[in-house]
Amino acid sequence: MATHYGKTLALACAMALLTACSGSEDSAATTDTAAPAAPAAAAPAAPPPIEIPPVTMAVTASDSSTIPADALAKLREIGAKNDTAGTAALYAPSFPAGFLDSFNVGRDLAYGPAERNILDVVAPKDASNSPVIIFVHGGGFGGGGKNSATTPFYDNIPYWVASKGLVGVNINYRYAPATQWPGGIEDLNAVMAWVKTTIAQYGGDPNRVFFWGKSTGASHVADYLADRVKQGKASEVAGAIFTSGSYALGDTPLWANYYGDDVSKYPERNALPNLINTDAPILATYAEFDGDQYKQQFAFLANAMTAASKPMETLYLENHSHMSETYAVGSADDSLTGPVLDFVLRHSGER
Repeated sequence: MATHYGKTLALACAMALLTACSGSEDSAATTDTAAPAAPAAAAPAAPPPIEIPPVTMAVTASDSSTIPADALAKLREIGAKNDTAGTAALYAPSFPAGFLDSFNVGRDLAYGPAERNILDVVAPKDASNSPVIIFVHGGGFGGGGKNSATTPFYDNIPYWVASKGLVGVNINYRYAPATQWPGGIEDLNAVMAWVKTTIAQYGGDPNRVFFWGKSTGASHVADYLADRVKQGKASEVAGAIFTSGSYALGDTPLWANYYGDDVSKYPERNALPNLINTDAPILATYAEFDGDQYKQQFAFLANAMTAASKPMETLYLENHSHMSETYAVGSADDSLTGPVLDFVLRHSGER
């Protein structure tokens, strides 16, 4: 495969995942005798650009040859725009009604006491001692879900997993801000406990489990792995796939709805220093049309692994965005799923 190297600006020490700000403007009724209006307040200064440090390891570029030509043109037209509906329309036709019917499916199974501590399992009907992939959705820590009543997303993830002879687990977790750090770590520990005791009933091997996190789901997985290191415990997973996540906290609030806005607490909550010492193999990916914050976070992770002389597999998804990268899973477009499957089969001993 081709190699893509991180570009652009010098290494940024400040962690700036930037959020949009909105202000309000007071209006005042005036009369003919009213005093002159005060000068309008200056508009807030635009936030500084996010600096993306050069990546210090080689990054493998994806193979775009399986993206249908019409979808490729539309993906590049959408680019980095937040067009969820338009992106979904490209891939939803790949999943007709009943696309899970040929599999063994368990829905809304409780793995913990909270309302959102539920998961789905999708497995081949003849599965036996098969590797397991647990998908952790994104959504800004306070949204998203494992599936939708109106789209095939993210049922498409365990569908694809099961179509490859593996066992797919698709979870919900508690939302921020009602649940903040370390709630995600607690939820993933509970998922792992459930898998260890129950997944064999669906033909899964509890000793060959992979986490796959998307966006803030990847952050939850990174936090879980870092916490295992901090506790002096083995990861208990055969590998982890990070797709467009955030892994490092600094001196600027980042995802304050989950990590809080008190940066004095960030050293304890920062996954990166412990994550680099995990015993789990890692495949980290990001997309060409991801927001700059995800490109920055990928660079922080890759450079920290390089500095620690730790290996990490990588993938740069050409022609894809933050949404299309996982909406494509299970379609003919295997830009992401080809490398993910290879990673899982190698690290599970199946290849």
